[in-house]
Amino acid sequence: MNKPYQPEIANALERSISFRLNGHEQTLIAAPAARLADVLRDNLSLTGTKIGCNAGDCGACTVLLDGDQVCACLTAVAQVDGRSVTTVEGLLENGVISRLQQAFHRHGGTQCGICTPGMLIAATDLLNKKPHPSEPDVLDALGGVLCRCTGYRKIIEGILDVAHGPTLPCTSMAPKMPLACESVGTRVSKVDGIAKLTGREQFGADNIPVDALWLRVVRTKHARAKFTLGDFAPLYSKHPGLVKVLTANDVPSNGFGIYPTVKDQPVLAAGEVRFPGEGVVALVGERAAIEAITDAEIPISYQPQQPVLTLQQAMAANATLVQDDKPGNLLIEGRVRRGDVTSAAKECAAIASGEFNTSFVEHAYIEPEAGWARRVGNRLEIHVTTQTPYMDRDEMAIVMKMKPEQIRIVPTACGGGFGGKLDMSVQPLIGLAAW
Repeated sequence: MNKPYQPEIANALERSISFRLNGHEQTLIAAPAARLADVLRDNLSLTGTKIGCNAGDCGACTVLLDGDQVCACLTAVAQVDGRSVTTVEGLLENGVISRLQQAFHRHGGTQCGICTPGMLIAATDLLNKKPHPSEPDVLDALGGVLCRCTGYRKIIEGILDVAHGPTLPCTSMAPKMPLACESVGTRVSKVDGIAKLTGREQFGADNIPVDALWLRVVRTKHARAKFTLGDFAPLYSKHPGLVKVLTANDVPSNGFGIYPTVKDQPVLAAGEVRFPGEGVVALVGERAAIEAITDAEIPISYQPQQPVLTLQQAMAANATLVQDDKPGNLLIEGRVRRGDVTSAAKECAAIASGEFNTSFVEHAYIEPEAGWARRVGNRLEIHVTTQTPYMDRDEMAIVMKMKPEQIRIVPTACGGGFGGKLDMSVQPLIGLAAW
């Protein structure tokens, strides 16, 4: 993680920026083009502002700029000079949660919590400008903030409750739980709701040690290609902050997968890439150093091969194997039993036939895969957003050729998953680098 900016070490590209942050004057030294989201999180430790897409699409990073909602990931910090910024941490009223936050809590408008700060900020913008909005007004105001978990209904109910419901005093950070005899039919407060509503919840990228090294994966653009790696010595010489370049040769057992008997995903590709985006090498070092390295400087030489792109190509006679140990490109084979279709059809009231195709559906969680790792004696400790810490432990034991009890997985808050965070992502990379 970046260390806080210090005026005495500021370079020529940095300058003083002053603005009002959550009601208090704030001055820092920063590069004018730095993203406001990064400055809030990395330099001011306000991790309640979440980063999902970093492209202005998801709205998780929404803050108020002079009272208007903006995406902090698209706002250069120079743009806030002399202006006012409000983040989710600034919504507390006299040290307790606001009516809006209480309404979210009461109606169950907080689930995974990664979009909650953005939702609260967008709702605050609306209620400041239109204290008694209609439901269409609410829908329009929330249009820039995406949520995968809730279906939005409870969020909308909470906002309308504030707009049209009775005034409720802010008396506690945690609304009182009902007594056992009063519980039937009563809403039960989400146990981690307050942390998510105030921005205090710690997700995968929210609690990285200040002195941590960073890891950047270099990924291929080819659908299929052979490749060779050259000499990395010039790269080390040019970028002193680069500590290590990890390759497939550094991985004790270069394969993992969610299925017990199928470990076909390499941590880093070994001599051949099979899809665009597959990781080839991992750069480990100081953040500024590894971010400064261009792809052209990395000595990877590709020899593109004819890719297998369709099901028909994969099933063709003598088709190129996507994986050498899968004859005929067949992953698994099964059997379906059926009876006398012709006789059964004669008794049907109606028969429909056709050819049907379904689209691929992404799990679409808003929180990116994120985490950090460290070696503690003879154990490997990995803090990561995950749905399956015990599966991660067992998979890491395979990758590292270690005993499961030598691996400790510490789950952070999980900003959505929907099955997509069952398998490993950053775990083997940061674990290997830390070890």
